[in-house]
Amino acid sequence: MKLRSLAVFAVMSAVLAVPAFAHHSFNTFFDISRTVKIEGVIKTFRLVSPHSDMTLEAKDATGKPVTWHITARTGAVNAKREGWKVEEFIGKRVTVEGNPTRRVGGTAMAAGVVTFLDENSRVVCLGGCPGGPPVE
Repeated sequence: MKLRSLAVFAVMSAVLAVPAFAHHSFNTFFDISRTVKIEGVIKTFRLVSPHSDMTLEAKDATGKPVTWHITARTGAVNAKREGWKVEEFIGKRVTVEGNPTRRVGGTAMAAGVVTFLDENSRVVCLGGCPGGPPVE
């Protein structure tokens, strides 16, 4: 009986530890004290958990194309509740405002606000904005 209880406890401990290990703080990877704004065209958009993400093709200071990797602060469940659909993002010209990566010269950010430039400036909050979906 003790061996069985110990085995059940060990399995439950391992199962409960996985989600805690998998999640991270945005502050670890992104500079929450700074905000940057970029403009470009969305190349990919994935509604996945724990955080939806997209790639955006922008131009650097010299006009050269640069791919930005953007992580939403919310995942697929909350994004779908907000009515997001992948096809509404792909190929759209937008500005994205968010917190840049801590890596110097990096092209990644934790996104907050996406403004669609060709759609009457429609705004979508990728989490962490007033009135937007909850942060996961």
